[in-house]
Amino acid sequence: MEKNTLSEKIVDRLKQHQQELAGKQQQTDSNMKQMLEQREQQGIIVGQAVESIILPRMEELARQFDNAKVEVLHTEAVFSCVCEFTHTPRFPATVRFAIALFPASDSITARYDLNILPVLMEYQRNAEETFPLVGNENALAIWVEDKILDFVDTYLRLETHPLYQKDNTVVDIVCGMRIPSTAATSTLERNGRIFYFCSEHCKEAFIKESDK
Repeated sequence: MEKNTLSEKIVDRLKQHQQELAGKQQQTDSNMKQMLEQREQQGIIVGQAVESIILPRMEELARQFDNAKVEVLHTEAVFSCVCEFTHTPRFPATVRFAIALFPASDSITARYDLNILPVLMEYQRNAEETFPLVGNENALAIWVEDKILDFVDTYLRLETHPLYQKDNTVVDIVCGMRIPSTAATSTLERNGRIFYFCSEHCKEAFIKESDK
């Protein structure tokens, strides 16, 4: 009799344990469902922010340069818009400029990343700002535009930076000034040779002297 009672008690404990496991699994399933639904909703909100706020502004940036292209990249945790610039004589570097959004439970982290190759000057490589998940449109738009303008200031430095322009440097034969060939206001070809000038005054002086 005692043996049967003990056996019944063991069976009861096993059943109780299984019920506890089932309850925990049910709670886990519920939590995971809620988390995935929340993540999906966050993804929708962040994806819309990239498409409606960041992408149009990055496309406007790219329209100002004939060596730029824009694309949107999405992963499970990151939504980003990337503008890439190819190497040109005017801007002799390969550049990748990205603005990404990282969703959280009730906020969005916006991140600015800039990579310039080769690295021949100091520049701000990244910056971050956090915004509310909902109702952030105006503040996020202002931040994105500020970062795009910061990028433009940095990118334009390539046009005159001596280390980036060392292979493109020419000398104005009149005044002796060294300038990037792309910065010359005008050129003149004489006897198969191209002369570069820092100003129209130097060009006029050269023409006047050479015509004597």
